[in-house]
Amino acid sequence: MTPKNSAVQLIICWLARAISTLAAAFWLLILLDIVACDALVGFVCVNWEIAMLLGLVSVSLLCVLISWRREGIGGLFMLLWGIVFSAIAFATSPTRQVYSIMVSGVPFLVAGILFIASWWLTETTSSIHKEVHP
Repeated sequence: MTPKNSAVQLIICWLARAISTLAAAFWLLILLDIVACDALVGFVCVNWEIAMLLGLVSVSLLCVLISWRREGIGGLFMLLWGIVFSAIAFATSPTRQVYSIMVSGVPFLVAGILFIASWWLTETTSSIHKEVHP
């Protein structure tokens, strides 16, 4: 493993981790804000939208945790999750679909691509290192 490749791989890995964690934290804060505002008013209404948001946030956090441990499979999950989030944003936002997709799905798509790139760099540099030093 060359120092240049290892530094690039580390930067890509930590950039993917930061983007995915911030995106999941963003949606977690939105969920907590909705629940806290309802609790302050004294009326917590659990409807299908809150249940769906809770499910989306839970899966987002799970994808982030998987990606931190296993970059390859986690990156694939993150890509799939970005597509799902984009589709939901497209379907539920009739007026500002592009903005909704950019906020909802694109961070997960970018993080997924970065996780896969980091995993690929790790695999290729380790195989090159094994060929050079048997």
